[in-house]
Amino acid sequence: MNVRVNTLWRVPVFYLCASWLSFYLTVYLGFIYLVKTTGADGVTEVSIDPVRSAIFDLVLLLAALLLGGLWAFRGMTKLEIFLSAAILVAVYVIITLLELSFPEFPASLSLILAKFQNLNGMISSLLFRLTDQLELSVLISDLTPFLFIPFGKRSTH
Repeated sequence: MNVRVNTLWRVPVFYLCASWLSFYLTVYLGFIYLVKTTGADGVTEVSIDPVRSAIFDLVLLLAALLLGGLWAFRGMTKLEIFLSAAILVAVYVIITLLELSFPEFPASLSLILAKFQNLNGMISSLLFRLTDQLELSVLISDLTPFLFIPFGKRSTH
């Protein structure tokens, strides 16, 4: 079991950058899944089409997974990707437990952290629609970085 320590930074850095980028893509390309309707009183109501929103989120998630798996982690073994992802998963789980345990957790900090947890948010949103269990959905979504493991090589040789 040969683990190259100098590769352990790759998954956290790539995943945080991909989440940050997907957050801003979601913000600036949100018009793709917005629905504007004008009511009888002339007031414009804006809502989100859940199907288009889910498709948009899945496309962003798959793009991040494929880009990371086929390009960023191409030379890494499955064990190296697992250990690298485990670092980020541990941080995400700690943050999530703090947010769930303390209702007075600063909202301004949560908004900053949301930019770096956007890919997790996509998974948790999907899981919440399926299970109706917020805490479980959010904690399971913290495991998302482990989705890069299948892209790893069996060994470094």
